[in-house]
Amino acid sequence: MKNPVFANLSAGGKLVLLLGLVIVFGIAVSLLGLLIGKWYLGVSLARLAVLISDPEGKALSFTLFFQFLSQLGVFILPALFYGFFVSSSPAGYLKMAKKPSAVSLLIVTFAVYAILPFINYMQDINQHLHISTAIDYWIRSKEAQAQKLTEAFLKTESMGGLSVNLLVMALMPALGEELIFRGILQPLFVKMTRNVHLGIVITAFVFSAIHMQFLGFLPRFVLGIMLGYAFVISGSLWTAIWLHFVNNASSVIVYYLHFNGTIKVSMDNFGNTQNMVYVIGSLLVTIWFFIMMYNKEGAAFRLKYHDEKV
Repeated sequence: MKNPVFANLSAGGKLVLLLGLVIVFGIAVSLLGLLIGKWYLGVSLARLAVLISDPEGKALSFTLFFQFLSQLGVFILPALFYGFFVSSSPAGYLKMAKKPSAVSLLIVTFAVYAILPFINYMQDINQHLHISTAIDYWIRSKEAQAQKLTEAFLKTESMGGLSVNLLVMALMPALGEELIFRGILQPLFVKMTRNVHLGIVITAFVFSAIHMQFLGFLPRFVLGIMLGYAFVISGSLWTAIWLHFVNNASSVIVYYLHFNGTIKVSMDNFGNTQNMVYVIGSLLVTIWFFIMMYNKEGAAFRLKYHDEKV
């Protein structure tokens, strides 16, 4: 598109445009998925809604497919259409045209595992936070429901099942969420606040909150900050996508290996420690990794606000 329709919108206007695209595509793809489920399972839409919340058998396979469609409708399609609407070069706008360096990909891979003790410590703190009896009950019931559904997906003994899980629970979220959060929202928040670091923090907050799983808010917030800096320092969205994929895929693979008796450590205990030396050390090592990437990429100018058209 030579003259994008919404290229001259303000940052606030572009936020509204993105929200509209997410709503339109999210609803359209969800309705399509429900119609497919109604036909595939031969049940009413009311019954289908119940099966999706507590699936088994054929319903479990469909629910996994529905998760795939949801990622497509809520994240990937809106982001791609947004790119075409606001820029004559969507790949350049979304910072997908630049190939990530091998050094950056290697560094963020190490960072995913280096941060684990600190992430797990944040998870422990999160678990013990209390707001009120009613809110705590709602949060914990929603968390239990999400955990039950996730474990239902992950319990597979075949390599085929593992491959599907890696696609739906690792690759699709990594691609879709990074397109929306780091590719679109973070540059908009940076422009609105005129501060790169504040833009990264706000995006990480929204990224964590939008998952609606508040018992994991703090560790997901830390992950969001890592993703934000990986994107800004490398100048390539692919670096953040890779970091996100490695993080998700590691959980899927560890659960698979533990479920099938290959390893003894469970996904919840992977990298877990209460030793504060290791916890603080993991944070410091991770920061050191990002400083190393910063030095390798020569990204000093990208960490300072400049009035780039977004």
